[in-house]
Amino acid sequence: MKKILILMICSALFACSDDTTDVKDTFYLRNEGADMPIWVRGNLDADKIVIFFHGGPGDCAMCYRYYLKGMESEIAVAYWDQRIAGSSAGNADPASLTYEQFGEDAFFAVSLLRQQYPGKKIYIMAHSFGVELAWQFLTTGENQKMVDGLLVVNGTFSNLHWMEIMREWVVREAAAQEDNKTLEFAETHPVNATTVNDVWVDYYRKMLELNGNPLSLYENKKFVLNYVLFSPNTAMSQFAHGKAYKDYSEKVLFTFDKTDELSKITLPVKFLWGKKDGVVPIEVGYETEALLTGTTVDWTVFDDSWHEPFVSEKDKFIEAALSFVKSN
Repeated sequence: MKKILILMICSALFACSDDTTDVKDTFYLRNEGADMPIWVRGNLDADKIVIFFHGGPGDCAMCYRYYLKGMESEIAVAYWDQRIAGSSAGNADPASLTYEQFGEDAFFAVSLLRQQYPGKKIYIMAHSFGVELAWQFLTTGENQKMVDGLLVVNGTFSNLHWMEIMREWVVREAAAQEDNKTLEFAETHPVNATTVNDVWVDYYRKMLELNGNPLSLYENKKFVLNYVLFSPNTAMSQFAHGKAYKDYSEKVLFTFDKTDELSKITLPVKFLWGKKDGVVPIEVGYETEALLTGTTVDWTVFDDSWHEPFVSEKDKFIEAALSFVKSN
């Protein structure tokens, strides 16, 4: 029988506080072999909480607090590390890295927040792979009734279609940069359901070579210092997870497709998109909006950003995200 254990931890480093404008609650969600931390930080005098669905898969949540902390003066933010990611622990089987399992984990993570903070409105802010996770969660059963809004940051609804769009981006940029070698590769390597597993890594690398995401987090010395000294993540905990995703990338990645299900979404949606992104080009966002026939989509486009607009245009990102949360 499945066992779910929820613990609240108050440590010396992240001490619990009676001041709800500076809440420092830490929880652990245990589900199907994974011990997943959820750090809640910020202002609980407000009636709204944003839960951050980080990217990857296999990335981390709290390490991005450096860029997202500006939200915490006005709302609370829940930083959740997914299974076999960030500082998650336990003995989760890599075979559990399926969209169904990620979606179930998200259900329990949101349920935990609803249980611990009754009456608070909850919003999902999803980045990159986290967007896939969000669509998985929201299109399952009645789950979307559990939250009050969704913020989408450079993510996709179909991984096969994502690669088709990335190929188009690569061809366009290669032509603009007169990269004939890449154009020759694209001419002889189509992307379709039969070929995608064999060519996607090559297209990803070529996209990066064409400056589809040139910004490195680790070039920011303040970020690195914060990561080393103040983040619960360590290189050992986070980067040791990578090998677990081999089967996921070969067997699961390109099974994800919510094209026919996004019409179910009725809750408010905000898109925050880096216009120069080659990882998930903005065309994916426009196509996603067209599929969301049951709701309306509000947009903020970051003209000087790539895949992580909260890094390159932090203040504008925080302002746009808070505006959406406070108005819904």
